[in-house]
Amino acid sequence: MGNVNVSEIINQGEKRKVDISQIRVPETHDRTDVDDESIESLANNMSEVGQLSPILLDKKSNDDFDLISGLRRYEAALKLNWSEIDAIVFESLDEGSRSLIMIAENAQRQDLNDFDLVNSLIHYLGVICHKPDDEVKNFLFKIKNHDSGNVKTLTFEEKKLKKLMEETISKTDRYTLSFVINKLRVLNFAPSIIKAMKEHRLLYTYGLMLNKIKDEQVINELLHKFITKQIDKDELKKEIKKFIASEPVDQVVPFGVTLKKLRDFKALPDEKKEAISYKMQEIEDILAS
Repeated sequence: MGNVNVSEIINQGEKRKVDISQIRVPETHDRTDVDDESIESLANNMSEVGQLSPILLDKKSNDDFDLISGLRRYEAALKLNWSEIDAIVFESLDEGSRSLIMIAENAQRQDLNDFDLVNSLIHYLGVICHKPDDEVKNFLFKIKNHDSGNVKTLTFEEKKLKKLMEETISKTDRYTLSFVINKLRVLNFAPSIIKAMKEHRLLYTYGLMLNKIKDEQVINELLHKFITKQIDKDELKKEIKKFIASEPVDQVVPFGVTLKKLRDFKALPDEKKEAISYKMQEIEDILAS
């Protein structure tokens, strides 16, 4: 892919009609919020007004195409028993270019939730940097801790990796590494919050506030009230503040003494701070699983 930006890659695509039976959906895809109800709704819309946007395909042979982006449109076309679908077809794409095109397509969608967006950006970084997604995520958390002063230094190799990631993200023509780092918290949101975001019932900002509550039952109750319009946004904020203020630290997390020691985190030696940062990331991963 070299130094090519996403706009240059997309301009290489050919718009054409493709036989739906020749399209294969890869096991990994950017959409995790596809459900029967949303496909049914889209199919009804496409039957009335047609297909407004082409799907994106990677040509493997004359009669074999991999779907890059447009899973919902593809599924809706299948439901409508269409034999052909409008597509933009690319050839000889490497995995990095595929990921970049997918991200560019995501950027044009108003319905993409932050959880899927962050995961797709992390995967793209992993592809280009030749690292597993989990390793990329852990490194981004380390950069976050470094920027906040909790990790004092980065090694020469880590600084090189950070620069590579910055250059890689810039190829999206839209996102920055700081954007990804600032959104990392969405990966550790409670499952019910992520689900509400996927269903477009809750914005990231309110998910961030709700996730400060440690009791998942309380989170679920407040979510239900908000989604069913029993409370509005201002009332949701008040309820969140009330529950956070009423939660005793030792009752929520049974490590009161440890938490008190962590107040002197910045005074610890660098090696201890780095070790603690890694352990805290492991804890966050466990809580998010």
